Amino acid sequence: MIKEINIKQLRIGMYVHELNCSWMDHPFASNKFSISTIKDLKKVQALRIKTIKIDTVKGFDIELETEQTQQEPAEAITEAEAENQIQDDDGHKSQPLNLDIPTNVKRQSLATTRKKSKEIKTQAEQAITNVMADVKLGQQVQMDLVGDVVGNMTESVLDNADALLGLSRIRNQDVYTFEHSVNIGVLMMSFAKSKGMSADDIHEVGVGGLLHDIGKTLTPPEILNKPAKLTDEEMVIMRRHVVDSRIILEKTPGISQMALDVAAMHHEKYDGNGYPLGLKGDEISEIGQMSAIVDVYDALTADRCYHDGQDPSVVLKRMLSWCGTHFNSHVMQEFIHCIGIYPPATLVMLNQQYLAVVVENNQGKLLEPTVIPVINTKTRETMKPVVMNLSKQSKLKVTSAESDAKWNINPQKYLDYVR
Repeated sequence: MIKEINIKQLRIGMYVHELNCSWMDHPFASNKFSISTIKDLKKVQALRIKTIKIDTVKGFDIELETEQTQQEPAEAITEAEAENQIQDDDGHKSQPLNLDIPTNVKRQSLATTRKKSKEIKTQAEQAITNVMADVKLGQQVQMDLVGDVVGNMTESVLDNADALLGLSRIRNQDVYTFEHSVNIGVLMMSFAKSKGMSADDIHEVGVGGLLHDIGKTLTPPEILNKPAKLTDEEMVIMRRHVVDSRIILEKTPGISQMALDVAAMHHEKYDGNGYPLGLKGDEISEIGQMSAIVDVYDALTADRCYHDGQDPSVVLKRMLSWCGTHFNSHVMQEFIHCIGIYPPATLVMLNQQYLAVVVENNQGKLLEPTVIPVINTKTRETMKPVVMNLSKQSKLKVTSAESDAKWNINPQKYLDYVR
């Protein structure tokens, strides 16, 4: 079937039937070809055209969310419909799958939690923006504002930590400092919850996460946002933000030692080669060790002016190789247990070549998250949204993590179908 789509909807796996421009205006040998690489995709998107024609028989159709933008999110399909969708490799239908969302009550609960979490994240980003602006002008940290925001974050984390964790993957490099601060708060609070800490302690590490980079208000913007590698002199100035954060927070009434540890120790390394104090091993508090892990994880998964963010599973593998030097191995294992090998909003490939989005982790079963299969890559068909708990059925399993950019898919949009 030939279909005309917006150029923004084009993604890897589609087959271009016709470029809506003269052959002299594009670099391809033919008007008909498959989009098989990111390079191909970027070349087409760089053309000055608004629409393009694709062949949905020879390649992928447009994504599910682009067809239903003006509609209410689809209900999870029934178990019978799921049985018709999921087949064994030999083409025979599998046994009915256990759906993770069998009732409207559970679906509504997930939708409500995610919507509330979005509002809380936006509120937190605005709060830290205002707080940093005030501190830059020499004013004191507004702890009442911070306390209210973190109180809402604590409630959300205690309700469903995965809802906020999934949202932490929404990134905009233009406001990196603010989003990074919110994400450190979210990750620290989720980490503290998974370790069984009290609600009060979860609140305090959230305050520390939100304010951990408050010292960057005193860092010159040309150094803070420099796209190239910093010089040795510039690096000294950049590292000063940790000391400035500690000084600012020590002058803030009501700040706790836990919150101070997040700010003062998030660049310390377990082998003593961190900064600013070069603390080693247990000289770094438990909260400090947690914050060092969380800070590196969020920084490496984020798009910055000087590098593209890496997929969470890739980052976790790298971080595991740094245990004993950068990180305490035991604390690192606890962090992976918290966020999962495939964190919420991660794109994964299932064994029957189904592309899926991770919705939630399943405690104790890190390789068997709850997912939404979205594309059958064998038939190139978009699938109806159905939430599946991989730990409750035997037909599907995760075989690999996949890149959002490779497939040109935004996992966040699929999570909005969870009701």
